[in-house]
Amino acid sequence: MKNIKRLFFIALFFPLFIIAQKDYEPGYIITNSKDTVAGFVKDRKSPPFGKLYDKIHYKNSHEKRKYKPNQILGYKQGNREFESLWLQTNGYLIDEKYSSNPNNGEKQFLKVDLKGYLTLYQMEITDPDSDYIDQIPLFKRKDENYLQRVTQGIFGLKKKKLEIYFKDCPEIISKIEKNELKTPVEIAVFYNSWKVKSH
Repeated sequence: MKNIKRLFFIALFFPLFIIAQKDYEPGYIITNSKDTVAGFVKDRKSPPFGKLYDKIHYKNSHEKRKYKPNQILGYKQGNREFESLWLQTNGYLIDEKYSSNPNNGEKQFLKVDLKGYLTLYQMEITDPDSDYIDQIPLFKRKDENYLQRVTQGIFGLKKKKLEIYFKDCPEIISKIEKNELKTPVEIAVFYNSWKVKSH
C-alpha cells in the first residue's frame, strides 16, 4: 500500500516538477566583482502566458537566487548573452532617444546580438496585450554613451537616423540606401570590419 501511495505521489507531482524546471538552461552570471559563476539560469516564463521576469533566476548545486540588473554585470542563458546597462529613455514613440550613463535612469538587461566596437543590443519587452516578447535593436559604439535605435517596427530600418549615425562611413550609408545591407546584424558586421580596416 505504501508503494502504491508513493507511486501515486510521483505520478502526480513529477510532471509539475519537470514543468517548473523546464525554463532553466545552462549558463552563468557575471558578478559585480567580475567573477563568472556557472549554473542554471532562467529569465522568462514560456508561453502560454509568457513574460520576462524582473529578476533572473539562478541556481547551482549550492544556492538558488534571483538577481536584478543592478546586482550583476550580466548573464548567459543557453546561447543567449545579456549585459546589465544603465539605460535612460527620452522622447516619445518614433523619436525615442536612448543613453547609457552611470547612475542615470535604471539598469536593464540587454541581449547582446553582436559584440564589437559597435555592439548590437536587443532591448526585450513583453507585449502587454499578449505573451509575445518583442525586441528593439540598438547600436552602441564602445566610446559613446548614446544608443541608436535601428528599426521602427514594421517600417524596417530607420534609414535617415542611420545616415546621421554613420556619417563617418559613407560606404555603409550607400549600402543601406541600396538595400545591400538589410538587417541590423549585417550593418554591425560591416561597420566593425570597416572600423578595423580604417584604423
